[in-house]
Amino acid sequence: MMVLFGMECKKIARSILYWVLVLALLAVSLFQYEPVVESELGRTGDPNSVFYIASNGDYADERSSIPDEAMERAMMTGATKRLVNNYRDNRYEYYPFGYVKEKTMSEEKQAVILQYLMELTGLSEQTLKGTANEAADGTDGGNIGDVPISGGGAFILEPGKGGTNENGQFVAEPEDWQYVPGGGASLESSPQAGSDFEMQVSFGRFKEIMEQISKMIGRNSYFSWTMLQLYYFGNDMEDSPITERQHWEFYEGDRVTGAFARYYCDSISLVALFLPAFVIVDLMLRDKRRRMQGLTYPRAISSARLICTRYVAAVCMAMLPILILPVRSLFVLMQYCANVGVQADVLAFVKYTLAWILPTVLLVMAVSLLVTALFQNYTAILLSGLIWLTGKPTVDKLAGGNYSLFDLIIRHNTLKGYGRMTENIQMLVQNRIAVSLVASVLVGLAVLVYSIKRKGGLTFGCQKFAYHRGFKLTAEH
Repeated sequence: MMVLFGMECKKIARSILYWVLVLALLAVSLFQYEPVVESELGRTGDPNSVFYIASNGDYADERSSIPDEAMERAMMTGATKRLVNNYRDNRYEYYPFGYVKEKTMSEEKQAVILQYLMELTGLSEQTLKGTANEAADGTDGGNIGDVPISGGGAFILEPGKGGTNENGQFVAEPEDWQYVPGGGASLESSPQAGSDFEMQVSFGRFKEIMEQISKMIGRNSYFSWTMLQLYYFGNDMEDSPITERQHWEFYEGDRVTGAFARYYCDSISLVALFLPAFVIVDLMLRDKRRRMQGLTYPRAISSARLICTRYVAAVCMAMLPILILPVRSLFVLMQYCANVGVQADVLAFVKYTLAWILPTVLLVMAVSLLVTALFQNYTAILLSGLIWLTGKPTVDKLAGGNYSLFDLIIRHNTLKGYGRMTENIQMLVQNRIAVSLVASVLVGLAVLVYSIKRKGGLTFGCQKFAYHRGFKLTAEH
């Protein structure tokens, strides 16, 4: 059995399609997951960072998950300020396939968004574009003021900071902003209040405008109602000061590495939902491409042993890079934990990867195994593409904790939310077990199909081979 397993692993390692999977995983790790680790470690003193430790134990107040007037006002102000920044940079975020992407608007659409901004803020075109001259009161006409943070506090643009670039746009770097904790900092009392704005529309009209802008940007844009709810109505998706509960969950519940392991699994989940199919399909069709079916079909090795060994080899080879890629970040996070005297969860990445990603890989490969054993072609690739398109959880599950029994992948696109996950852990466990059981049933069916085909049944095409005592006798047309 081990000899056969090793042979199948070597076949996979020599496959170009296997390295397509590895490169895709590597790209997601390097360009989506690793930057988050570096960014968070680079701002440990920022009250918005999960790493933040308040010296006096004074953390932000907890927010209710039930929307109120203050939360609606925070949504209107925060989303409008973000829209101004997006408009000036002409870069708009949206989630067409579950991953964040940026879109550049045409001049016509930019003009429409400008009109909406003028209606929302009451500011002039020059101010919104960041090209206004210095205001009469001495403030910068291009600056739209401080960025308030829900839960108390605000980011204040320090006097004299920021400036215009070669395009005449006002630009402020992250280090130009100073965080002022507590609820005292407000738009009206801030040093830049003279250049700020008051919302000029009702909340109902605000929702209408955001809906129109979201349609212009694309599916699941940041300004869609679903995403605005995620970021502003009392959950852990928003970039707001850490509460005492979130601090405890990160350091005591997740033990630091658990939060990043969860985020890593979220980052690679969409890759795991599709590309593993390439590995098993290529392995199953290798004999056909080399015209070796007449040799492999009649061999004494049982169908169950051959199919199960190939399946296990494909799963192991697919999981190998998934387990290896986060090792570097694990050591970096463990070093941080050692410096601050926190006990890290060394096995966090292994546990989350095996619990969250492995069942998905098992299912995708089991479906592809069965279909390929039946048709002996690349139909399984097309089917896996359909599964990928229809099996992705909706955007409202990005925050994590919202699980259904038959979710094919688990999303948790935030470093926070440990408590929300544990509250719904029973459904999460049931989901992963159900997915794994379905995969096992499909593998059993693949063994049955392969066994029947070895005996000359279930033949699709013009040629059928007849076998007797393990030797090919005739070829019938």
